Amino acid sequence: MKLYIFLMCVFFLSTNAVAMDVPTGTANCHCFKDRSYNPQKKYAADGYLLTTTFNSFIAANFDISKSQIVMMKMKGGVDSDDLLIALYVARAGRVDFNTLLAIRDNGGSWKHIIKSDSLAAAEKKDRVLQEILAADEVKEATAERVTDQLLQEYFSISQHEIKILRQHKLSGRELTLVLNLERYEKGKKSAADIVSLYQRQMSWAEIAHSFELTPKETGRLLLPDSPELSM
Repeated sequence: MKLYIFLMCVFFLSTNAVAMDVPTGTANCHCFKDRSYNPQKKYAADGYLLTTTFNSFIAANFDISKSQIVMMKMKGGVDSDDLLIALYVARAGRVDFNTLLAIRDNGGSWKHIIKSDSLAAAEKKDRVLQEILAADEVKEATAERVTDQLLQEYFSISQHEIKILRQHKLSGRELTLVLNLERYEKGKKSAADIVSLYQRQMSWAEIAHSFELTPKETGRLLLPDSPELSM
């Protein structure tokens, strides 16, 4: 079934969602109380640090503002993984990501969406889309595969390098932070060096602090000229 037919169904089933350009759903809480490193609670700011850095990373990769990302998650109730996948699939297929999110919110699987006629040409050319179709439908795993591809492209590293870093059981958000800090250090510390600090029981916020960066500043490294929200 063509993608525009799906959209028409979504319009009648979810008028409010389409009117807002975001799907309905359970709201995600992104209200972080701890936004700076505190040695007495060294892990408290890690959630904010990883989120603001990853939001910046998404904004830097796609034609979307960081403030829009934040508002879609906070007020639109858009799932973080679904947003990332939708942005990637939309870019690959040159379709509207809000359309994909609306279809997803109304029960469409990512495999079903990618198999649609509107994305057939993109699926034949895009390795990530092919891998999504070949794998089991696990949203988190799909989002991580998309993240790996974006990391390779953005930081100009190989799939092999990503695979080595993944052996440390790091999430895509943690990998984004590590590679962001490595680039900031300009050769003084490698990604492996930064990972070893974490393995020695330093928190992510503590590591950033050791580089004289606040969580907010770490996120802004990816969007140095943007006045956007820092979440």
